[in-house]
Amino acid sequence: MALVPLIAPVRLSSFIVVFLIVAVGCDRKIRTVAPKTSLVELPTTTLSGPPFFTEITDSSGVEFQHHVGPVGRYFFPDIMAGGAAFFDFNLDGKLDIYLVNSGSPPSQVDSVAMARLGANRLFQQQSDGRFVDVSLASGLGDTGYGMGVAIGDINNDGYPDVYVTNYGPDRLYLNGGDGVFTDITQAAGIENDRWSASAAFFDFDRDGWLDLFVTNYVDYQPFQPCRDAAGRLDYCNPAVFPRTADVLYHNLSGNDPDQSGGSTEPDNAPIRFENVSLESGIAEKPGAGLGVFCADLNGDDWPDVYVSNDGHANHLWINQHNGEFRDEAILFGAAYDAVGRGQASMGLALGDVNDDGWLDLLSTHMEGESNALYLSSGGPIFSESSVRSRIAEASLPLTGFGAIFVDFEHDGDLDLAVVNGRVRRSLAGPKKSHTGDETLSRSYAERNQLLMNIGQGVFQEFAGADAFLGHVEVSRALAYGDVDNDGDVDLLVTNFVGQARLFRNDAPKKGHWLIARVVEPKLGGRDAYGAQLTVITAGKRIQGLVSPGSSYLASHDPRVHFGLGNAANVEHIEVRWPDGANEVFPGGAADRFLVLARGEGTPP
Repeated sequence: MALVPLIAPVRLSSFIVVFLIVAVGCDRKIRTVAPKTSLVELPTTTLSGPPFFTEITDSSGVEFQHHVGPVGRYFFPDIMAGGAAFFDFNLDGKLDIYLVNSGSPPSQVDSVAMARLGANRLFQQQSDGRFVDVSLASGLGDTGYGMGVAIGDINNDGYPDVYVTNYGPDRLYLNGGDGVFTDITQAAGIENDRWSASAAFFDFDRDGWLDLFVTNYVDYQPFQPCRDAAGRLDYCNPAVFPRTADVLYHNLSGNDPDQSGGSTEPDNAPIRFENVSLESGIAEKPGAGLGVFCADLNGDDWPDVYVSNDGHANHLWINQHNGEFRDEAILFGAAYDAVGRGQASMGLALGDVNDDGWLDLLSTHMEGESNALYLSSGGPIFSESSVRSRIAEASLPLTGFGAIFVDFEHDGDLDLAVVNGRVRRSLAGPKKSHTGDETLSRSYAERNQLLMNIGQGVFQEFAGADAFLGHVEVSRALAYGDVDNDGDVDLLVTNFVGQARLFRNDAPKKGHWLIARVVEPKLGGRDAYGAQLTVITAGKRIQGLVSPGSSYLASHDPRVHFGLGNAANVEHIEVRWPDGANEVFPGGAADRFLVLARGEGTPP
């Protein structure tokens, strides 16, 4: 195949050309990276081959159906839910699953049975790999009108706790370490009664206690019906309603008077959060938030926050190191599309897709807009590169929600998975839907996508027979984790008025792998949220980040997965801890699990 130049950064003319073609036919200060070239081999638009994923939903014992209220009322939150999480709630080394349900709005729930039908579900993995529903015994069968979920250890006892976002009051559940969770929402000072969406735990002031960021969507008025162009009732456009501001909660538990000197050690003191949205600056900009992730994006060793806003400029909240944040998305080139327009941003993915040592961002959008890939330009400046990467071409006709960057076949490059589903009725007529309400979901169902990284951040869509691609549904959350501990990454998908689906990664592998759990022994042994990893092999540096909250309404396996390509050995591993300290850990053979504990490495 002939070599052709990479397409230049997106311009309006480039976007139109692609549209016509479709119509007709860590330590990010690293500089020791391979020289880049302006040429890349571009094969045909799609590729085929053996399947990547096998569906194991039925055989695994995960039985979950997303419920909403009466069909045909077009209650706006129905079409936007619900969330999913992989996490090990009992610390037995096996990932468990949490799924968020909806049901009827609180004002319409007139029986205990109706409330239980829409309850959230916790599935505990057993020794044989099957899952058992322990929702009732665990106390996590929340019956609020559920949206998403965030996972994090808020009291430094080593056990992950659970935050549930709702249309209505959110809920915070404390893990007792005995399989039982306690609702501490009110006692902890959490009071968010708006329509919230994605949420994420992170330590914004680096005091050792996880804080919480919650996106809020719009001020929905259910008595205001909406119609499509043909005059039929349909789900509303969010622009009809006022935007709402996101919320930042500061974890004050370490400042309790019973904890002398602001200890980071757990004790019996109450868990307390303070809403600091106003003084931090977060409340200054309402934005119709849907997706969020937290990471150091400007290389100053302080965690920042990126928020996808539906129909408006995205926010990039840069940490000012004093409890305040400043939105610099426009300055950094990560607010709009390539021609300066706000898009219908939903889900978010994060990863170094072009191997330059800097984190890149992806935001999913509605059909007709294409998903946006913001490539870091070697620093805190981003360039919208969806055409150059060929993501625009693949995503233009679809409406994306959950998205992740993961190396599925271990060739050393991050691939992309996206789940899709419309929010407005298709004018082309109903599509075949495999599950869910046949009279409603058909007009909103779309296929999901796998896009393989063929090098330098250029993607090629996989179009072969595959279980993950075989269902045409209204998909929302997409979570990832190594559910069977075999070294590759499996997928969990939720669907509007459909069943949740679990997919095992059976992709033919092209190389080796490494999975690292990064922990803070002095913080109860919890996962070191915000830690940046660099795995060094012969001739390559591969980036990773401990930050499970991303995609859409989802939380992932907190362990960091690396595809190593043909490297059978690792030279060493560099860890930059959340407070900016550095350690180096020895390498060794590939294809294994590691635990990297702070204090057990050596200074660089």
